[in-house]
Amino acid sequence: MLWRTLIAVALLVGAATPRVAQAHFLWIVTESTAEKSAGKVKVYFGESAEPDDPSLLDRVTKAQVWAIKDGGKPEAVVLNVTKGADALEAELPVELKNAPIVLKHSLGVLARGDSTFLLQYYAKAYPSPLPGTWRGVNDLEKLPLEVVPTIDGDKVRFQVEWQGKTQPGDTVTIVGPGIDGKIEGTTDDNGVFSAALKTGGLFSIRAKHVETVKGEVDGKAYGEIRHYSTLTVNLTPAKAVPVAHTLPDYPQAITSFGGAVDADWLYVYGGHHGAAHSYSQEGQSGDFRRLNLKAPQSWEDLPGGPKLTGLALVAYKGMLYRVGGFTATNKENEKESIVSQADFARFNPETKTWENLPPLPEPRSSLDAAVVGNTLFVVGGWNMQAGKDTVWHETAWSVDLSAEKLVWTAIPNPPFQRRAVAVAAFKDKLYVIGGMKQKGGTTMEVGIYDPATKAWSEGPALPGTGMDGFGSSAFATNTTLFATTMSGSLLQLNAAGTAWEFAAQLAKPRFFHRLLSWQGDRVVIVAGASMKSGKITSLEAFAQPAPAAAATAAGGE
Repeated sequence: MLWRTLIAVALLVGAATPRVAQAHFLWIVTESTAEKSAGKVKVYFGESAEPDDPSLLDRVTKAQVWAIKDGGKPEAVVLNVTKGADALEAELPVELKNAPIVLKHSLGVLARGDSTFLLQYYAKAYPSPLPGTWRGVNDLEKLPLEVVPTIDGDKVRFQVEWQGKTQPGDTVTIVGPGIDGKIEGTTDDNGVFSAALKTGGLFSIRAKHVETVKGEVDGKAYGEIRHYSTLTVNLTPAKAVPVAHTLPDYPQAITSFGGAVDADWLYVYGGHHGAAHSYSQEGQSGDFRRLNLKAPQSWEDLPGGPKLTGLALVAYKGMLYRVGGFTATNKENEKESIVSQADFARFNPETKTWENLPPLPEPRSSLDAAVVGNTLFVVGGWNMQAGKDTVWHETAWSVDLSAEKLVWTAIPNPPFQRRAVAVAAFKDKLYVIGGMKQKGGTTMEVGIYDPATKAWSEGPALPGTGMDGFGSSAFATNTTLFATTMSGSLLQLNAAGTAWEFAAQLAKPRFFHRLLSWQGDRVVIVAGASMKSGKITSLEAFAQPAPAAAATAAGGE
């Protein structure tokens, strides 16, 4: 009987060791909690990002976990991990709710067949579901083997880097919804592995890199190091489909301009084309152009006007209205002198002439505007007067464009002071999205004004990280309110108006651009700038799918 017991023990030990070496990896999953802005981090030890044998967690309780806070220079914040029922767990502080989470752990020296190797684990998770926020952590000490995903058309592109350099020939394995078993392959000469992941949900991705290095740990010798780096991402399939188009680039690289669509015409006024954060007469534009969206050939020059940046342009019953903005009064080599304007003017496309209208009650730039019904609303911004303190506006204004005499009327003060906002009209309400606060930096907050009740309320905040709500743009089609983020996500407000959903990823993420409705069921994104590549002249367009709820109702009738 003794020999049977010894054989059974030997088989059990032999089976357990390969199981850990071959099929168990460390995975990070972030979970939202009932609290508005806090979350929980869970670390699983298994073949994919889900609970496995809880007893095996004892092998990895010493794993180190960090949240990577982006405050200009990335900062690693240690998370205190404890063992839970089916995972290692840590609370995610409020201020780190959108921070990437990374992990590092050495399982020690293992033997399998004739091979003896050191097993090193790394892991990463992105709390944000927006693809544009999935950036590399670039911490070679904590995450020497890193997988960075990007959306590439109808595929997801996984970039594998070892010690900061692209790594060809490494094995990549993907498990998740819509996959029968697994997808597996090796990275190309650029260290990239691509896969078509068409079903939404949580995906478990791992990369394997082997170093032929000899060494010793705790008196155990090894002949190579096997590195495994895992990645978990929540993938949301795009709802808005990119539209192939022949829209020509805008003739000038500009930001912070006015844009509007009326009938089949796209209009653009003014903007900044100089160096970033450098303003002068030479770097500003007073140009006014339009493009025929129905038969796009080239941009048509129209009569321009004052050089303006940070203005708004809206369309109403065949007319274009120009509102606010600032003018740099200095030349390029002179001390910067910026003056906000109270400019309000109307353009008649038939006569191709401008008409000056009653000016804003106060100079205002870095604002936005939209028309609800017959009323134009102006919200956000500040008043810059060279040599004087800048005043952040507490007020907001309206004007009835259908009236014979145009008169500015104050509306109840917004419960915020913000600039670089995006303003849009949707379902007879005014949405004020994102921007920069007077105190507290950038924000993803959304304010809603109801002209019927003359009351402000709080809307669902934009998802995203860092500066995603700064310099964004918003516009509504016939059925949907869309907004963009700096990281390149096109978002749409859900049918209940309670949350923003991922609609698509821009090919070229941008900010201080314009998002405009086109033919009622499409949106077009114009110009702007990228933190990485600078100003962008190209246009992108998306078609929105028919709302599922509306289609069901129609079918029922």
